[in-house]
Amino acid sequence: MSLEGQPAPSSGATMPLLNDQYEVGERLADGTFFTTYRGRDVQSGRAVAIKVLKPEFAGDEAFAARLLAESQSAVHLRHPNIAQVHAAWQERNTVVIVTEWVRGINLKDRIRRVSPFPLPVAMDILLACTEALHYAHQNGFVHGDVRPDNVMITPDGRVKVTDFGAGVSFAASTRVQLTALPQAAYYMAPERAEGRPPDTHSDIYSLGCILYEMMSGALPYDADSPLAVAAKHMHEPPPVLRRVNPAAPPAVEGIALKCMQKKGEARYESLEALLQDIRTVREAIRTEGSLDWSPMPVVESDPVPEKKKGRAPAKARREEHPETDGGPSATLLLGLGALAILMVGVAFAIVLAFTNAPNTVQVPTDLVGMRREEAEAELRRWQLRPEVRQEYSDQEPGEVFDTDPKGGVEIRQGKAVTLWVSRGAQPVNVPDVAEQTLAAARRAIRAAGLVVGRTTEEYDAVRRKGEVISQSPAAGSAVGRKSAVDLIVSRGPEPEVPVPTVPTPDDPAPATNDPGFEPSGPSTPDPNLASRDQDLNITIPSSYTGPQQVRVVVRNEDGSEQIAYEQEHQPGDKVAPTIPVFGAEKKAKIRVYLNGKKIHEEDV
Repeated sequence: MSLEGQPAPSSGATMPLLNDQYEVGERLADGTFFTTYRGRDVQSGRAVAIKVLKPEFAGDEAFAARLLAESQSAVHLRHPNIAQVHAAWQERNTVVIVTEWVRGINLKDRIRRVSPFPLPVAMDILLACTEALHYAHQNGFVHGDVRPDNVMITPDGRVKVTDFGAGVSFAASTRVQLTALPQAAYYMAPERAEGRPPDTHSDIYSLGCILYEMMSGALPYDADSPLAVAAKHMHEPPPVLRRVNPAAPPAVEGIALKCMQKKGEARYESLEALLQDIRTVREAIRTEGSLDWSPMPVVESDPVPEKKKGRAPAKARREEHPETDGGPSATLLLGLGALAILMVGVAFAIVLAFTNAPNTVQVPTDLVGMRREEAEAELRRWQLRPEVRQEYSDQEPGEVFDTDPKGGVEIRQGKAVTLWVSRGAQPVNVPDVAEQTLAAARRAIRAAGLVVGRTTEEYDAVRRKGEVISQSPAAGSAVGRKSAVDLIVSRGPEPEVPVPTVPTPDDPAPATNDPGFEPSGPSTPDPNLASRDQDLNITIPSSYTGPQQVRVVVRNEDGSEQIAYEQEHQPGDKVAPTIPVFGAEKKAKIRVYLNGKKIHEEDV
């Protein structure tokens, strides 16, 4: 199948329908391996991305088969930081993959625009990517092509890792690997460059490359060709972040270095270990703790070059040229005079410059933690110009969590100070836990960065005992991290309560001397008695003839009596009144009459 050359459908036109479920819309991108279209799931109404493998690669049977198998397996990955694969199938002579539609820009474009990133922003993005890969690895999936192009940032700051299944599939074809090399080479682990398949440690290496690029704005290795870049990954030592960005703390530099070690066993042993260090850095940022530690040995700064051999000492020169002894020469005196005049001129220029220069002030040290308006007013008080950038963070919305330059740095009045203001916690999507067991639902909620809220139980005729009936907020809702998700859990079917039934003609009603069925006690119950409802099921036998007057009288615990139900019905009718009763169980009594004859009496 090929959609090449097809125009976007006009308004009101019938769109092509793939797999009897997906409408194909406008063509969005023409990549190396796929042509991507915008689409719609006609069953759910949600927007999707439809990726169609290009014909020149669909003919590579080994690659196409591996891609299809990996993509179909990736359908089971459900994580808030993974762009979900909805479906994958082979249609005619190609592979079609339908994924979650993610609106935003990829991380590569964002790096080009605003790098180097502020430390909190870089660590939040790294944390989201690592959590996504950790979840995938726990479920038996390796990404194999982790790079900024495959990380999407939505307008509200959510992070989505894309293209699960594609990277691992590249190993099935040498031709495909060479085609992917120009994009993948800059983030490729040394063992991958040697032709070995991807694994957990190669994904960790790629994360280190991404961290380096976010914090420096530069690639870890660059060269004139992808092959030369791959060779550098194999043979050159990992780049040192603080030689490019001196503001990077030792802890972050150490994380990048440990991820980018040449041998897999020298990197983090698992993504869980990497997550621990990332979370430690984020907590230190939040609490202004120390970041002077490092998971790797401290890398010394570049050595100072040795001094070049200069002229011989003056004494030696005099010994070599004795005719110059006896005092300074005329040339030397003239040189010294010129130097003195030059120094006086420079000093005068410096004094003049400082006299006319603006005053310098220190950036206030108490801006972090202030509300945005307070921080802006404080900067203006010192004749500094506030510039506001908003990002998600653990701080309260509207609160300053970082500044650039930092507090205490001396700058000239009139210069700009960037205030990084919190947009609140980064929202996450609430997972769908309906029909799951309570234990499984709790795990899914915690894995999404949320907490389990109130858990209540209700009877349910469909859900088995212990299964989730419903949740609040609803599945798919965007909420802040650590928000509570309330659950309603099934207690199983409601137990049957014995209810009175009218005897059939074969089982005649017992004889009764009750003369009238009129209430004989007080009509108003004691207001201190507990109120409850009693459900009745009464069937009028079909063998009866003529209308039947049904009357139900209740006698409460305190002796008060009321006519709780009175209505005429035909033979064969089924009557199910709900009777209000006052008093404890088995302390009240109900009587049922048909045409004035008592047919049933029971303690309830």
